[in-house]
Amino acid sequence: MKTGKYQKEWRERRESEAVYAAAQLFLSRGIEAVKMTDVADAAEIGVASLYRYFGTKERLVVRAGILLWGDLRALFDEVVREASSPALSGGEQVAALLGVYRTLYRDHKDFLLFLEDFDRFILSSGVAQSDLKEYEQSIGDYYPLFEAAYRRGVADGSLRAGVDPALFYRTFTHGITALCQKLLRGEILSQDDFSSSREPECFLEAALRCLKG
Repeated sequence: MKTGKYQKEWRERRESEAVYAAAQLFLSRGIEAVKMTDVADAAEIGVASLYRYFGTKERLVVRAGILLWGDLRALFDEVVREASSPALSGGEQVAALLGVYRTLYRDHKDFLLFLEDFDRFILSSGVAQSDLKEYEQSIGDYYPLFEAAYRRGVADGSLRAGVDPALFYRTFTHGITALCQKLLRGEILSQDDFSSSREPECFLEAALRCLKG
């Protein structure tokens, strides 16, 4: 019995080490460039063991994504605590919630590029949505907090009525994430002109003005 428990704990530890090693490689090199043999070498385990633990690279990528989102949750939780202060107006709460993307762009550039890489890899690999449930749960659903802050803002007059909060939230999060990723990839055309680092801030300001009317 003890032997079985030890083996389970040992395997779980080795799996965790492999996921961590994979996450670091994906962040630094990109998902497509990393082979299972690279992960096995970094985690100091046999590639056969790596396939035995995860079965496919797709499953390992999803596990790495879950790990990275878990590491980032502290940032979101801190923002949620600040935005939940009853001393703030609804508009101020919304600004605090949406402002997390400013911090992401400033302090977590590699993670933003990983998200783009992850989406591309998952789509090209044909991973089913049913296989992404745990990954989706690891992200967390912050929309209810945004909607509550928006409703509060309408009630206290700091935000205008008539906005579809769900549509706005999806549009904002998709738009600012894509903008940040484009800036991080670098200029392609001379007219791109990424010399100013204020584009995410400008996007955030425009979104807040839309809500304020």
